[in-house]
Amino acid sequence: MKRVVIGLVVLSAAGCGIAGDHGNNVPGSEVSTTSSGNPQRGSACRTTPTTGDSTIMVDWVDMVQLHGVQYVSGLDGSVPAVAPNQLGPVVGRVQCQLNVLRFQTEPGPAVDGDAAFLPIGTELHAIRGYQPTCRVVARVGGVNRVYLAHADVDGVSTPVPCAKPT
Repeated sequence: MKRVVIGLVVLSAAGCGIAGDHGNNVPGSEVSTTSSGNPQRGSACRTTPTTGDSTIMVDWVDMVQLHGVQYVSGLDGSVPAVAPNQLGPVVGRVQCQLNVLRFQTEPGPAVDGDAAFLPIGTELHAIRGYQPTCRVVARVGGVNRVYLAHADVDGVSTPVPCAKPT
């Protein structure tokens, strides 16, 4: 098997889809793939069969994409914890857990619903006192994990000004 290693992926990931919380159901286990075995945009992305003799290895960062904004957790230093009473309404749900997929070609740009490590169905909440375009939170293992909105600044993923810890 041929192995190709890709460096740290911050603003580049595979396409699957996150549903804004508009009554959409979390998808089942169906998979839609291209002829090369890679997931198509909008697919449920539970598993992706790989054919052939090559696999791309991706080193994911803890990210999630929602409404065209990519959020990253854990790269920007200490972020204050979010107490349960600070959780706002659900603003989206994860539809694709990227780290469980196998790729034969380099993954394309992230689409709404993609998350590197969050399981399918994980709810993303607004945080009271912040616009959802700045920060969101996911409850993971009983802990509220904060994700800061990032933007590409001269080729570097950087938190947007309203997301930065104060």
